[in-house]
Amino acid sequence: MLCITIRNKEIVDYASIYELLKMKVDTLFVVDYDAIARGHLNFNVYDKLSKFFEITVMNYPRTESDLTDTIINGASNVVINNNLTYKTIKTFIAITENIAMNYNYNDTCIYFSENGGSMFLSNKEIMLPYKTAYNYGNFDIKNSIKLTNFPDDIMDIKNK
Repeated sequence: MLCITIRNKEIVDYASIYELLKMKVDTLFVVDYDAIARGHLNFNVYDKLSKFFEITVMNYPRTESDLTDTIINGASNVVINNNLTYKTIKTFIAITENIAMNYNYNDTCIYFSENGGSMFLSNKEIMLPYKTAYNYGNFDIKNSIKLTNFPDDIMDIKNK
């Protein structure tokens, strides 16, 4: 699955949506730097992309409205961070099962899995039950979707 990034309200990897259409891809993994670093979610860009592609959005929503607005604006799946409270995780799972958690074998990922979360984003083997994994690493993960063009620096950004 092809990754594209959004910075400063714009797609930075490709000149236009037309350029992506010429590549004949039908699904995209969208990494929203503005949302992850500053909490500014790019709903307009999601909406435009979703008219042409099925999109999974990595924007680490912090609130119920962030998650629902991301889905309303076209995301098929949404990647959440693993630093959320149990209450927020449970609320997110109640809203949709189409969420993937950034994987790290920690208490919030375990809680996510125990409460029905079945998708993860990872670069390593997942030690919890899962249905699908988005794989940004350099080796194969069972039942994973390999991400191409995943930005190397995104995991270093601290979610504010």
